[in-house]
Amino acid sequence: MKPILATIRLILVVIVSLTFLIVGLILLFICLGSPAISRFITKNWARFCLLILNVKVNFSGQIPSQRVILMANHRSYVDIFLVFSRYPASIVAKKELGRWPIIGWSVRLARMILVDRSKKSSLIATMRAIKAEIDKGGSVILFPEGGIKDEPLTAPFKHGSFKIAQTTATPVVPAAIFYHDHGMVWGDESFLTNFYRQMGHWRTDVDFWIGEPITAPTDAELMTAVKDAKLGIRN
Repeated sequence: MKPILATIRLILVVIVSLTFLIVGLILLFICLGSPAISRFITKNWARFCLLILNVKVNFSGQIPSQRVILMANHRSYVDIFLVFSRYPASIVAKKELGRWPIIGWSVRLARMILVDRSKKSSLIATMRAIKAEIDKGGSVILFPEGGIKDEPLTAPFKHGSFKIAQTTATPVVPAAIFYHDHGMVWGDESFLTNFYRQMGHWRTDVDFWIGEPITAPTDAELMTAVKDAKLGIRN
């Protein structure tokens, strides 16, 4: 039964994603790349996917009403649906996503910023892209741990994004994602292996929290404050 349920969900996610992608790109072309269209399509695509996967979200906190850098811990591909469903800003993701069917085609629609973590030049270009988006008045979503981590709370943060936040005087908003089933963590498995292992379950429960905007005198203090806020939510 579980493989059948996972297969049905996978097919539905593909169909819904293709539909939103085609409609979104057409609307984006007609509206000359309007960020509002991108946000609308991305948010509703993510919400439909969560519905198909029967992910029950216990949300708490406040949706940012200003330009921010939202920083969340990263445990699963479902994290992208979670964050987009509440706050569909430009998201920093690994370069490999650009080669995925459908997701790769959605890079422009979702205003993704792709990074190759193995190349210093790509990291520098990513930092510049983040700053450019902020300078235009947009917000950015990123995972400061630098990838998916199998940690109970937070792994060590990457420093560069905090320096950009400090340089551009952009508040940082901490966000925390906690799956009730630790098996949701996507480790060394392939996407399909993890999907079939987890999405054969009838329901997935997750706590999703978005905190208050944080500023600090230095980027080091900002990084500490953000990590303390994320750790404090579980205490």
